[in-house]
Parts: sequence; structure tokens; C-alpha cells
Amino acid sequence: MTAVSSRKATSLSKAVKMRSGGSFSKPTKTAVKRIAGAAARHTEALKLRLEQITGLSFEDRDALERMDVDPLDEEDAPLNLPLPPGEESLFFSHAGGEEELCHEIFSEGDSGKRIDARTRRDRTLVRTQEWEAQREQLVDAYLAWMSGARPSLGTTDPWSIHCVDFFDCGPQQFFPRSESSLINVTLALQDYMGTAPVRPSVAIGFKALEAYRQLHRVCPRLSIQAQVRTLCYLQMVPVTTTLVNQFSIAFDMYLDILHHVDKRVNVPLRRNVASYRMLNACAPCLYKLQDEQQLSPALLVTMDGNQSLKLVDNQYRSGEALADTRTARTDLWISPAEVDRFKDEVQHAAEAAVTTELPPASSYVPSPGPSLAPGPSSALGPSAPGPSLAESAPGPFDDDAHSLPIDIAIDNEDNDNDWFDIDDPAPDDPTTVCVKRWRNAGPESRKKMFALFDITGVFVSLCRHGQCLAMCDMIRSGELMKYPLAIVNKLVDTYGGDIKIGYDIACAFSKVLRKSSIGAKVTALGVTGVVPAFHGHSHNRPCQAIEQFFGFWSEQKHAESGKFILDNYRQALTIIKDDTVVLDLLCKQLSIGHSDFERYLSDERKYYKSRRTEPPEIAMELDYVEALHRLKAAGFEAIAARDAADKLDVFIPVNMTNPRAAKTKHREINAVRTKARTAQARWETVQLEVLRREEQLEIVSRWQPGEPKYEEMARELKHRRYRQALDRLESLVVQRLFELTKLQLSGTGYKLREKIGKALKARAEAIRKALTEYNARAAELSPPRDALSWNDILDMSTLADFDLLRDTRQDIRSLPWAKPTHRRAMNLYFNIKRAREEIVRLDIEISRLFTYMVDEHYHYYDAIATSLLTDIPLAHELSRRWQYRQVTNSRIVQHLLQAMKLDGFTGKLEAGFRQGSARTRHSYIPLPSWARLESTPTMHTDLSDTATSIPGAVTEREEEVFVDFVDSLGEVDVGGLGEGLHADSSGVVPS
Repeated sequence: MTAVSSRKATSLSKAVKMRSGGSFSKPTKTAVKRIAGAAARHTEALKLRLEQITGLSFEDRDALERMDVDPLDEEDAPLNLPLPPGEESLFFSHAGGEEELCHEIFSEGDSGKRIDARTRRDRTLVRTQEWEAQREQLVDAYLAWMSGARPSLGTTDPWSIHCVDFFDCGPQQFFPRSESSLINVTLALQDYMGTAPVRPSVAIGFKALEAYRQLHRVCPRLSIQAQVRTLCYLQMVPVTTTLVNQFSIAFDMYLDILHHVDKRVNVPLRRNVASYRMLNACAPCLYKLQDEQQLSPALLVTMDGNQSLKLVDNQYRSGEALADTRTARTDLWISPAEVDRFKDEVQHAAEAAVTTELPPASSYVPSPGPSLAPGPSSALGPSAPGPSLAESAPGPFDDDAHSLPIDIAIDNEDNDNDWFDIDDPAPDDPTTVCVKRWRNAGPESRKKMFALFDITGVFVSLCRHGQCLAMCDMIRSGELMKYPLAIVNKLVDTYGGDIKIGYDIACAFSKVLRKSSIGAKVTALGVTGVVPAFHGHSHNRPCQAIEQFFGFWSEQKHAESGKFILDNYRQALTIIKDDTVVLDLLCKQLSIGHSDFERYLSDERKYYKSRRTEPPEIAMELDYVEALHRLKAAGFEAIAARDAADKLDVFIPVNMTNPRAAKTKHREINAVRTKARTAQARWETVQLEVLRREEQLEIVSRWQPGEPKYEEMARELKHRRYRQALDRLESLVVQRLFELTKLQLSGTGYKLREKIGKALKARAEAIRKALTEYNARAAELSPPRDALSWNDILDMSTLADFDLLRDTRQDIRSLPWAKPTHRRAMNLYFNIKRAREEIVRLDIEISRLFTYMVDEHYHYYDAIATSLLTDIPLAHELSRRWQYRQVTNSRIVQHLLQAMKLDGFTGKLEAGFRQGSARTRHSYIPLPSWARLESTPTMHTDLSDTATSIPGAVTEREEEVFVDFVDSLGEVDVGGLGEGLHADSSGVVPS
């Protein structure tokens, strides 16, 4: 190899040309080597050497090291060399994963990037802790910004950050107050929220976050992804998933700030006491006044589970579950640990039932049928007035109801079971009958949750005005008994006794409740249950979202409380006015009085209690007679088939000249012989069943037609078949009612509506077939029952109508209370009675609601005056909320004044004093504008419920939102003085 200068040497050469080869007939190679590239050439030589060593075995590597030929420098030698070829399985175990680990270890030294050993779970936990460390400063900054205070420019150098708002996007400069000021505090003072606790790269505007909070309030289906896409489209920038995560982090912290603002506001308002939210959830229900009439029941609530809030189990998610220690922060929420206190109550109830001595079969008393009095739907909602304790049928929580054994298969980890698996050996037991009726709704209603979900929904309790009173998560299960038990325990501990609870499975739940650990307490406090009218005819980040939803829900229900009272009052007065005219006419035609209706109801209850179930021995005898009938039919069929086989002319196919006709005739002969053989086999099968039943009943000689016992059971068998046809018809009607209800629910999608529509068509055809079967069975009875028509089925809106048809041992059609005209008159009578009770309750609720609003006005006024001296930003926040409440309360009073103008109004719009409070108010605090005499004429303006006067507003609710927004732009007049207030139907005046 020779070196040749690239040009004439005048100085030191920067590069030389290297020529190699040429000897022994080898080709000559020429390469230009620059002197300045020595380091690169060293790196390339090292790389080549490593490649050569990598291909050597362990022995060759040791030999090369001993030869000491061109050894590697110590600083150049890698810490770890790859395994020799063929030795890859040397360090592998049965568990696997070592190859990936080796690659990760070997590649650590090759990357110049710092390796972050923290997992996402660790980073989330650290981020949460860093947010918590600066939370109080962020709350101070947020309140300062809301109060309109502008931060003074600091002396430190400004810095810029990319800001995102609805109509602004780009870098902005911020001036921190001092070098020690936190970045997010500086941002919060100027209307922005950082997306990271320490070094945020993006800031989201408070207005954009609040806009999403309010949009999500009216449309919970609106996701953060949709909101971020909207912002990107407004700013005409590409949508990125990074911004979605950043917006989510900022929104979480924004909700946390609002929560702690609420906590600060609650202190001067004296709302920072235990269980304040539950004790004041609903003013008309819970704000009891001094010297008011005692209501019974004192509180009407309903409870049920909902499967819309599901959470997929972490074991079905990719990656590791994130560490998040945040929990629910409201006293309405019942923790899973508190719920699990009742997980074994069903098993205990079953064991208690098994150890209880059973009454004889003849003493079994089925449930009283649904009362002739109107259902309790209006007591739980605005549809109709509810029942009283005096006239309604014994509630499912009452002690006088029979407690039959519950045989429950424990099949989950909680030793609990949902109510659909209750299987009582008595077929006509009240629990079993109701459960069967619910099972008839189809498999989609069995509420069995897939193992896919960790949280399968929520179980909530609401008052009759729709306010949430208590709730808990349903975890890895359907609607188990432990959830309503925990809810009832929470309600009783907070509100005391005399509570009427509406629950769709109150009959099944009552048994477990009475035998549970809280059974004695519930019984002593007089907690009763009722099945609502609807059923009578038949988490970390998620925790924050749910809290927000129920917070908005509470505000909405309070704003609608005035309209609720107005609608119920108007409906009750209409029922009294219209139904009284019809009832008087019916009473005159039927020659009966109001006292007769109370007697009819008592007779009906006695009838239902006197009904006997089918004893086991009678059921076995009926099965035996039915088997005899099947044996007789199978015998006739076998004889006819054998006679047909004996009469066959097997020589016909042989004498036929047409092969195709002969083949057809041969198939016919085989079919006749097969039928004879199978008919004989069926007769033998039924014969074995008859023999088995004769052994069970110890029958010496087979019963024959004409014998007294046979004829008695034959008549009873007709009754059973009639009831079975009635049950089939009833189940189809119940399914139809459920599908019609689901079809009318808001939120039902187009595809689901299409499926329900097709199911209704199929259901109608099935109902027609079941109706035909029922009429045939009804005609076989002696005396025969009247046939039903399609219109009769459509008019059966409650299961009580089917119960009247069920008993065939006693013809009750001649009894007064069972006649259609008398039953109509009874319904009118009890409708009027429930309406009068509803008016009494509404009169009390009006006073409670008005007193609550007046007291709230005084509390806000006092809290604002106190905070002005110590915390001006907090005083501004209180003032802002007070102004909104004034607008809302003004709207409520308008509806209450409309109720006062109704013909027949008997209440008073007056402010009393809450139980436990002093009977005085501060005279220096002015009355609210909606409680002053001069505001009365403007409040008497008509509020149409059928049309809106604002263009673009479709419903009254949309009109109210717009009016509230416009009214909140101005100041609320608080002029005028007064110590107390009261009003009659002429208006509101200061006393």
C-alpha cells in the first residue's frame, strides 16, 4: 500500500489518497482519507470490530482475549455484548420475557435520551400530589379573578405560553408577581388554567372550561373530545390527541377548584355541617316548620337502580390502572364499604326463613291484589295524587303480611343475589307472583351484568320532587338487595321514621328488610313501602362528573319546584271538580253512597286474603289426571296408527309398472309404519309417567271417568288450564306495556325504536293467539266465563284487572265491588280522596318552600356582609350566587302566586320559622324584591304552559334559561325593610 499526495505539496496535506492491492493479481483499490476524520475512522473501526466479536462463540472470544491482538481500549469496550449465535436460550426461563429484558438492557447505553423509569401510574400520582400542593393558592387566584381584580405587573421578566380559548389561540405574555410565584397561580389570576402542575406548555381559558361544564350539564353525552374538536375547528388548527389529554387535566383541576370554592362559600353560610346536603336536599319535603300540620307519611321517596353509568373493569383495559386517590365528596354518596355491610343479609333472611316453622298449606295467604284506590304515582311525581296509609292496601313493609320462606341460590362473591333469583316454593306467594310478572318482561330486563364491568351503574333514591337523597355504586353485579338496604339505612339514620318508599320490587324486598340487621329499627320507625304506579301495570374522575351532574340536577329541580306545585295543585283541583260530578251521577244511578266505597274496599281485601293456594297434594292429583288425559289421547293415536299399518297393501308397489309411483307409494308405507311405531312408544312413555304418579299417590286402582274423584279433578284441571291461559295472556300484555313505555322514553335511539316497533307487531299477533286460547278455556268452565275482546285487553292498564279473572272457585262477578260500574265509581271516589290529601300536602310544601327561600336570602345577606370585612373576593362570589338565586326564587314565586289564583286554593304564601330555629329575623336585612308588595302585580302575569313568547325557544324550560340569563345581567333590587312576611290569596305583604 502506497500513499500518493492528491496535489503538489506546498504545505501539510489535509487528505491523502490510499492505494491498496495490485499484488498476486488482486484488484487495486484507491480511497481518499482525510486527516481530520480520524475520530470517525476510529468509531467505524470499533463498530467493525464489535461486529466481528459478536459473531464469535464464548470460547473464541476467550481465545481472542488471550491472544491480546489489537485489544479494545477499556473505555471503548461495551459493558454488555450480545449473546453468541445459538446461545439465545441460555438464560430463558419457563416464565419468558427475558429476551425483551435483554434487549432493553443492551439498548440503554446506545440512546442519548434520559430514561424515565416512572410508569404512567406514578406520573399520575405525582401530578395529583403536585396539584394538591398548590390548590389553595389556585382557589385564591380564581376568586380574585372572578371578583374582577387585575394583578399588578411584577418586576420580574415576563414569560409566554400557548393559550387556548374559544376565539383566541396563540402565545401570550404573563408577568408574575415575584420570582417565587407559581406558574399556574399567575395564569389563574389572568383567566387561564395550566395543563400541568409545574411546567405547563399550554393554558386553557376559564371561560372555555366553564362553557364545557355548562354544555355538559345540558348534554351529558358531550365528550371532551368533541369539545376539543370544536375549539380546534374554531381556531382552524389540526386536532391532536395531546390537546384532548391536556384539556382533560385542566378540566379536572377546574372542577376541583370549584369544589373548594363551594367549601369556602359554605362556611359563612353555615352549611359546613355534617349531612347538610341530605338534610336540606329538598325544601318542600324537608324544611319543616314550627306549628305546621303533621303529614303522614312525613316523607315520600322512591329508589331504583340505573345501568347507564358503567365502568369497564381494569383487568380488561390495556396497561396498568392509574393511581387516583380522589373519592366522592358529598354526603349523598354511600361508600362501597358501607354498602358491603349488608352483602350477607339475603343469606341471613333465607336461613331465618328455613328455620321458621312453616304454616300448613291451607293457611297460605297470597298477597292482597292491587288496591282499587289509585296508585301512588302522583305521590312520587306530578302525575296524580298518592294514597294515604289509612286506605291503601297493606304495604309490602307492613308486619301483618305473611313471610314465606325464600330459597335463594347464592352464586356470587357477595353471597347476595338480585331479586329475580328469588324462588319461593309457593307458586301463589306474593313475592313469587310479582317476580314472575317482572320476569315476563323478557331476558333483557333481568339486570344481569357482564363481568366486563367493574361498576355496573348507580342506585339512587329521590324525593317526590326529584331531588337526589342518597346514592351508591353498583359494583360487579346487578340490582342486589344490599343496595336498597344501604339506601334505607341511610334514609332512616338521617330523616327518622314515617317514610313511604316506592320500589318496583317492594314485595320481594320487604322480606329481606324485615329479617335484616336493620329490620327492627325500620319497623319501629314506621317505614313502609309501596310499588310505584309504573311498575304496578306490569370513582375518581367519574365521581367528579357524577357530583357535577347531581349538583346541576339539584339546582334544576329547585328551580322547577314552583311549577311542580302549580301543576299538582291544578291537577288535584281538576280531579276534585270533574270527578265529583261523575261520581255523584254514578252514586245516584247505583243507589250507593260514599260509605259504601269504604266497605267495598274492605270486602275486596278480605276476598284476596281468603283465597287459598293450590295445595301440593291437589297439584299432584291434577298432574295425575292430566297424565290420564294424555294417556287416553296417546292410546287413541296409537290404535289408529296400528290399524292404519295393518290395513296396508304391501303388494301394490310390486304390481305397479311405474317405478316413480312405486317409489312414492313405498315412502308412504314406511311413513305409516314409522308413525305406528312412534305412537306406540309415546303411549308407553305416558304409561310409565302414569304408573310413577300412581306410586306417589298410592293409588291401588286407576281412576276412571265417572268416578267422583276423577270428575272432581277433571273440573279442577279445567280451572288450571284456564289460569295458565290467563297467565300467558297477562305476560304478553305486560311485555307490551313495557315496550310501549320504552318507546315513549326520551333518548331511545332510532334503531331501538325500530326493534321495539317490530316487537310490538309480533307481540300483537301473540296476544291475539293467547286471547283465542283464553276464550276457549273460559268457555269450558261451568259456568262459562265471559269472552274477552281485543278492546278489553287494551283497556286493562293494571294487573288488578287480571287478578279479578284469576279465581275460578268462586264467581265474584255478582259482588258489588267486582262490577265494572261499581269499580269505576270506586276509582273516582279514591281519586278524589287522594286529590284532597295532595292539596293538604301541597299547602304545607308551599309554606316550607317560601320560608326556605326567605331564610336563604337572610343567610346570603348576612354572609356577604361578614365576608366584606375579611375576604372581598369571597364576598363577591357570594354576591354573584345570591343574585342568581334571587332570579331563580323570583321565578318560583311567580308559579306559587299562580297557584294562589286557582279557584279552590286553600293555602297561604307565608314565611314561618323552621323547626329548631329562633322565631325572630334581623330587622336590618331588607326583604327580597320578589317578597315585596310592589312586585306583586308583575308577578301575577300569566305564564303559558303551552307556548313560549321568545322566538327560538321551543319549551318553557328554554325560555326560563334565556330569561334567567338576561335577568342575571342586571343588579337585583333589595330595597325595602321588613321583619316578617305573610300572604293570603290577595298577594304578598310584609307583616
